[in-house]
Amino acid sequence: MAFEDFDPIFTKLKVERTSQSSSPFFLHVYAPDSSHLVIHVTNIYDAWEARLSLSMLEDIRDIVGIGGSWSEFADYFITSLKSQDLKLVLEADSNSDGNVSHAKLVAQKSKGMPLITIPLTKLVDSTSMEVKLNFCSSLFDAFEIKSMECSLVKGATLPFILHPSFES
Repeated sequence: MAFEDFDPIFTKLKVERTSQSSSPFFLHVYAPDSSHLVIHVTNIYDAWEARLSLSMLEDIRDIVGIGGSWSEFADYFITSLKSQDLKLVLEADSNSDGNVSHAKLVAQKSKGMPLITIPLTKLVDSTSMEVKLNFCSSLFDAFEIKSMECSLVKGATLPFILHPSFES
């Protein structure tokens, strides 16, 4: 359906924060099935999540006011998550020692285009640990796939370059 053959997204996020934390944050977006997207954000210490069903994405589409077909919106949404303008907004609880109490992603396909705001839920305990482990494992898997693709491309082009029948 909507997210079949979805390639996971990994990126380092730009962060806007009210807390003093300086650790980098990373984004991992994947589709566990064809009708859901899962967004995880982690700095390896903490983890946040948004689980989006097709109906939730339709609601986001209505709120943002992007017309056109569903596939055009899905493309806009995914492109926004891959954009250099994507940022993570962290807000510290005023009653704490700088701990982050609220987090959201603000995505935009390009400057001047509609903003998409995605609230994130902070994860704790084993759920948080599972997300961090999944992030590391998925990132490694993606790296292995890309490495294999690069090796195959190198291996496929090398014989054509060196093959004697191409010399003349």
